[in-house]
Amino acid sequence: MNAREDLLQPTGTQGKDNQGLLPMNLALADYDRTRPLIEGHVKPEGIALKVNTAWIGDFCVRPVYEEYDAAEFSLSWYVAARTRGEPVVALPVFPLRMPVLAYLFCRSDAPYSCPADLIGKKIAAPCYRFTVNLWLRGMLKEHFGLAPEQVEWITGAPEGAGYVPPANVKITLKLGSKAEDLLERGEVDAIMVPVLPRPFVEGEIWIRRLFRDCRAETRSFVTRTGIHPITHTVVMKQSLFDRHPWAAQSLAQAFVAAQKASDDFYARDPKHLGLSEAVFCLEEERAIYGKNRWSHGIDGPNRKVLETFVRYAHEQGYIARRPDLEELFPMDLPAN
Repeated sequence: MNAREDLLQPTGTQGKDNQGLLPMNLALADYDRTRPLIEGHVKPEGIALKVNTAWIGDFCVRPVYEEYDAAEFSLSWYVAARTRGEPVVALPVFPLRMPVLAYLFCRSDAPYSCPADLIGKKIAAPCYRFTVNLWLRGMLKEHFGLAPEQVEWITGAPEGAGYVPPANVKITLKLGSKAEDLLERGEVDAIMVPVLPRPFVEGEIWIRRLFRDCRAETRSFVTRTGIHPITHTVVMKQSLFDRHPWAAQSLAQAFVAAQKASDDFYARDPKHLGLSEAVFCLEEERAIYGKNRWSHGIDGPNRKVLETFVRYAHEQGYIARRPDLEELFPMDLPAN
């Protein structure tokens, strides 16, 4: 049974096992910062955890909170589901953040040098609603002079997740189309994608990032705004959260411990990281993002990030109202 098939298996958490532990199924991607939890080096107190590692895209295309006791999940889908009153609740845990400006591409022969150059143009995306796109659209409108309604959007699949795009945004569905193929053929001017396009990864010369020095642009944005975009959270079935609130706290603390174990591993010796310039990369990361750049909890720097995300979600029609963070994350963590 592969990871994707295993993710479809039902759960059966009812009571404690014969060791007095609460069985819990968790669906989670395999990151360095979650591997201590996946491999059992970090164990949540009082819980017999079964971790199912899955393709990261599963957390954006299916309501995995209906299938598992707890799961990593798309932040945009969660915020919408929670606001609609669906039986799901998030832990203040954020296993994935992304430098989202790095996921905006155009052709190398295009004259564009900034997002405002795309006014009146066409942008393709696998779906309009993905969390990376929400962040990008919000950031481009607020900081770079490009609003969603100023371009035509081309998507390759129906939206799903109960999302209905705003009426003032023009979206054309080309079922089955791939954003990078449309860009290569010149049918669109730019693309927003949640995964790096294969032609770019393989070094094909016809595709480039829209920002010619995207790393510098990303660092400038983080320095100016204090926002390091969060794209995934960890959700739990509401019924399990209500029956065993201690288990939610225990699982969240285990994520914090796993993150610390990962951070400490690299801090002890940068050679543990498989990058030729790891020693410089880690120093630069700490200088730009701070020592605790992957912190959990809803206070501290995360509050501004999450409140900005909720504002963008409301502006873009994901949610009909702007909930307080305490409604979305009813438990918090001590400073970590």
